[in-house]
Order: sequence, then structure tokens, then C-alpha cells
Amino acid sequence: MNSQKKKGIDRREFIELGVKTAVGVGLTSLPLISVSCLSVSNTKTVHGACYHDCPDRCSWKVTTVDNKVTAFEASQNNPYTAGKLCDKMLNFPNDVTFNPDRILTPLKRTGDKGKGEFVKISWEQAISEVSTKLKAIINTKGGEAILPYSFGGNQGMIQGDAISNRFFAQIGASQLERTICGSAAVAGLLAVNGQTTGVLPEDIVHSRYIILWGTNPILSNQHLWPFIKKAQSSGATIVTVDPFRSLTAEASDWHIQPRPGTDTALALGLMHVILAENLHDQDYIDKYTVGIEELKEHVQKYDPDYVSQITGLEQETIIALAQAYAQSKPSLIRILIGMEHQVNGASAFRAVAMLPALTGAWRHFGGGLMHFTYEPFGEALNWNSVALPQSLANPKTRSINMIELGKALNNKELNPGIDALFVFNSNPANTTPNQNLVLKGLERTDLLTIVSEHFMTDTARYADYIFPATTVLENWDILDSWGTTYLNINEPAIAPLGESKPNSELFRLLAREMGFNEPYFQESDIDMVKKTLESDHGYLKGITFESLRQNGGQKLHLPNQWMPHAEGHFKTASGKCHFYNANVEPPIPDYIPVVYNKREKEQYPLHLLTIKTPKHFLNSSHANVPTLIEKEGKPYLEINALDASARNIKDGDELKVFNQRGNVYLNARISDRVQQGIVCMPQGFWSSFYKGGSSANALTNDLLTDMGRGGAIQEAKVQIVKV
Repeated sequence: MNSQKKKGIDRREFIELGVKTAVGVGLTSLPLISVSCLSVSNTKTVHGACYHDCPDRCSWKVTTVDNKVTAFEASQNNPYTAGKLCDKMLNFPNDVTFNPDRILTPLKRTGDKGKGEFVKISWEQAISEVSTKLKAIINTKGGEAILPYSFGGNQGMIQGDAISNRFFAQIGASQLERTICGSAAVAGLLAVNGQTTGVLPEDIVHSRYIILWGTNPILSNQHLWPFIKKAQSSGATIVTVDPFRSLTAEASDWHIQPRPGTDTALALGLMHVILAENLHDQDYIDKYTVGIEELKEHVQKYDPDYVSQITGLEQETIIALAQAYAQSKPSLIRILIGMEHQVNGASAFRAVAMLPALTGAWRHFGGGLMHFTYEPFGEALNWNSVALPQSLANPKTRSINMIELGKALNNKELNPGIDALFVFNSNPANTTPNQNLVLKGLERTDLLTIVSEHFMTDTARYADYIFPATTVLENWDILDSWGTTYLNINEPAIAPLGESKPNSELFRLLAREMGFNEPYFQESDIDMVKKTLESDHGYLKGITFESLRQNGGQKLHLPNQWMPHAEGHFKTASGKCHFYNANVEPPIPDYIPVVYNKREKEQYPLHLLTIKTPKHFLNSSHANVPTLIEKEGKPYLEINALDASARNIKDGDELKVFNQRGNVYLNARISDRVQQGIVCMPQGFWSSFYKGGSSANALTNDLLTDMGRGGAIQEAKVQIVKV
């Protein structure tokens, strides 16, 4: 945990650095509306977009009559969404907005923390009591004793953090390092290329050799997959690099299956072969890169034999992959965030990002590296609409890493300690590593916990106060994308149900109650949406508030052939790709494994992967919906037949998976998707629904990555026994 003072950085600055699905729902499946009552005069259709932490950012349209949804379908106007929603969102109005279990009034805890016992109270009482308690903490210990905790539960620019950021900066709260996903990847890419946006998604159709490295688009990037298949039908070879045999790996032409956490060594090994066999593009290297001599020397030790020992791959596989990649034109590497969750996370991205410059892949349309798409939005939009006002910019308060929430809540040496936790757009009881330490902190009777939510999540069960949040069908927003180049407006389709209010309004009310009368707390959601579009940047040509309302998602006005590095133009200080970067430690990425002592190896011999295998959940969202739980089925542990046999485990046996941090109960699935010595369980399931009250993060640790202070959650070791 970093409790030192940290220079703040607003959302626009962060994004400019880099990070920051087939039918409509039928009328008969939607709540309390019959065909006979439909009338043209009282029917309206509005456009919106998915708010989830997903690269696809689907555009949709919603038709309503008398505050009831009569049609909910993917927009045909967005060719990327292409009239198709994912399984998670097909029945969203019923699953979330009209779900009978939805929280629709403020609640105050009456029972013990974690029991989920509450009484309904008014907004006036809730705002008054919370404000009074926050003021008392600020007056006694200072604003840093208050910690906001939020992440990607709502990625709308307004409901995500526009007003909340102002509120917490105003009271001088501790800052949260929101690094659990994406930060290590971005840190790695910035060290090499100075930016993350490379090849754009639709342009993958022009690629002829595609490496999907640590990503599973069939599940987690579903709208990119048709473009990948189109490239394949045009002759492209699809290679998946993944320690888990995913659905994407099965559909690829070639699956490369290294040991978990060894991507850095594999990428450096590929560079060794490319350089040794003179398969690199010397002209591109001379013109547009720095550090080739240092790289040549560095990768000498990463010969196929050494890399084979680290990765578990055959030497012939390493050589063949390097040769095929370097000799194919255009070649493309698609990365997202899969390989960042290891101690070598940023190093892995650094090493992989060097490959397109080494081979000159950037010269070719459809060649290079495909990652995030934030930068064009960072350039085009008016970020002053949601950024901290000048008087609050660059707060000097301490920062606490979200991955280390458990440590922060239980750290008696922290000065001041955390006396209040304000959770919104997140469910840390499920999604944060070292789950049991987090729960121990949430159980503190002296911790004021405030939650804005739709449902009684595992986190909300520990709250002192719960505020009912609107869903995306009930509020204004504007949504950029980290995986496409489409900008979306979200217009409310219905009035808020019950007493629910947008996150933005919650923080406006709190600000007013605490006596904050500054104009930046008075801006309405719709005004902030309009202000975001007040930009004369060329990327916004043809995109206005009214055009978005009329058409739904619109693509940024980008060049027809987006080739950012065909002639260099990297966003580094030198303008070149950095094989060697003297401003980063180490200057060249190296493979440095986690060292386990003898006792740890003996007690916990299996490497645990906790990955996004569920089809119907998005992280922990939707994991409480009965119909989706039934479709998803019970969680299971995938285990190699050799490991199962050694423990007398049969398919379907109930298991206890455990380590020094906790244990999880689930059933065995004997599988060749994982290699010997590796087991895999899905993430996203709510602990409270299952035996033992624990889920995957009860076993993960809160290690940080080598750069970017991300979460090395795939470094857990476990043992398993039959129950």
C-alpha cells in the first residue's frame, strides 16, 4: 500500500496516457405490458449503450410505453454491435431494471454487519445521517480517513465519477489507485510505444497472421470475433497464446499453451529467434526505434532451450511461432489485459509490444499491435465537462491501492486509519483479491460503510447505509470506449423506479447537505453530456448531441486507413519505439518469477488460474440473477487428469480448494483445458450464494505487478482435497 502523497491525475490526463449481442427482447418477456395497450402517441424510442467494463460497448435502442419497456435490442446503426447483444444483456430490463429484488429505497443497517438486515428510511434521513457522520470524521481525523471505492461497474462518463470525484476531492478524501485492471498493461505499453492505441478493431480483417495473446474474444470481446473469422476466411492464420485452452483457443488454427506467468520469457525468446535468423526489419529499426543493440545483447540468454525450460513449450514450437509471425504480412498481435495479472505483468506487455517494431509489422495496413482505443476519445472530447475543476485539481491527499483494500482496512498503523468506506460502481467483497482480509475489514464495527447499489450484493450486506442507484435505462450518460471507436449517448428510457437516483444526484445531495454550494456541484447530467461534445476536434465531425440522440452510437471521424506507426510517430519523448528505455527500471523487460519457499511449494503445489470463463456474468454483475445463474450452472474447478488421479478425484467430486488465505468449495471437472500442475476456477460468482461463503478471490493474493501497481492475482498457489 502506498500511503505517500501522490500527485493527482484527472480522467482526461489518464485516458490520454492510454487506459483509462442477437435479438431484441420479445414483448411477452417484458414486464406488465400487453400488445393491446400499445399506442403510437405514447410510445417513445431512445438510444443507449452498455455501461459494463467490456471492450465492445454495445449500442442499443429501447422502446417504452407508459414507463414500461416494450422492446430492447441492439442498434443496427452501429456496424460493430451489428444488431447483436451478448447473452448477459439480452434480457437486461427484466434481469436488472425490473428485477423484483432490486433495492428501490434507502436502507439503514439494523443487524450485525454481513447479515444483510436493514430497515427502509427516507432519502432525507439517509442524506442527513451520512452527512453528519462524514463531517464528524473530517473534523476529528481529516478527510483522508474517508476512502471512496469504485471501479468499472458503470463506465459512463457521468455516472462513473464526474460528480463523485468532485465530492471526494472537496472533502480531501484519500485517493483510490484504480489499478486492478489495465494499469500494468498500459504502463508496459507506454514504456515502449508511448500510447496504447494501435490497429483499430475492424481493421483486423486485413491481417493475415493474428496472434491472440492472453485474450478470449469468443467470450470477452464477442463483437470482434466476427471480424477475426472474416480474416480467417480470407486466409489469415489465427494463433492463441494462453495457458488455458479457452473457447477461442479451440477455434484457432494453433494454440500455444505456455505456463502461467511466463509470457515475458516467451516474447523475449521470439525476439531471440527473429534476430538470430535475420527475420527482423533493419530499415524500420534504424529509422523508428532506439535500443536495438541493447536488445540484441539482452535476448541472447533467451534462446529456445532456456525459454522452453521456463514456459514448458517445445523448442520447435518457439522457433516455428517466431518464424511464422516474422515472415507473415500483415501480422497482428491482439492483446487486452489477460497477461497483466502476474508479477511480470507490465514486462510481458513491454516485450510483446516490441515485436511489431522489430519485424516492421507497423508498415502494413492491418499489421502491428491492437490494444485499447482510448486515446482518440482523449483527444476529441471536451474533458473539462467531467474533470475536476481547477480549484480541486491535483489533490495532495494520500493514495491507497484498491488491490490492497484488505490491508488498508485492517492496518492499525495507518494514520489516519480508514474510518469510512464509500462504495459505488463496485462490489469489492467479491472482486478484490485477498477476500477474507477484505471481509475482516468490512466487519469492523467502527467502519462507516456507505454503498450505492441496485442489489443486496455481498458488499452491500456489510453497509451501514445503502442508497438505491438508477440503472442505465433511467439516467443520462455519455460513453466512450476502451475497445471500439464508437461514441454513445445514453438517454433515459424510463423515469427512475421507486426512489432510485443516479450516482451523480446522490453526490449532489450530499454536497448540498454538507454545505458545498460551488457551481460545479450544480451541473445537471444532461448539461455535462452536452458540454462533453463541445469540441471542434476533427474526430467529432458529424457527431453532435442531437445526432447521437437520433442515431445512437457513432464512429469517430478517423482516417480510412489508421496506421499510427507506419512511419514511426510513437508517442514517446523520442518519437521512437523503445526497445531500451533508460527512464524505466529495468530498462529492458526481464523474466523474474515469483520465488516460493520450500514449505509453500510442498503445501500448495498447484498453480491457480481465476479467469473470466462465465458466459452470463460480467465480473460480478448479473451473478445474482436466477435465470442467468441457472444457465451458468454451479462453479467448478478444472483439473488435469493426472493431478486428479494423484488425489483420487473423479469428475463431479466435491472439492475443497485452499491455501493460507482461505478455502473454496466447488466440484471437480476433469479437463485437458489445463496442464498438469495447474487448476482453474471461474471468477464472478457471489460468495454468499455458495457453501463456505467464499469465491475465487478468497484464494488470490494482493501482490502488485512490476509496473503500474496492478494486481498479480494469477500468482496464487493452492492445494485440493476431496470433501
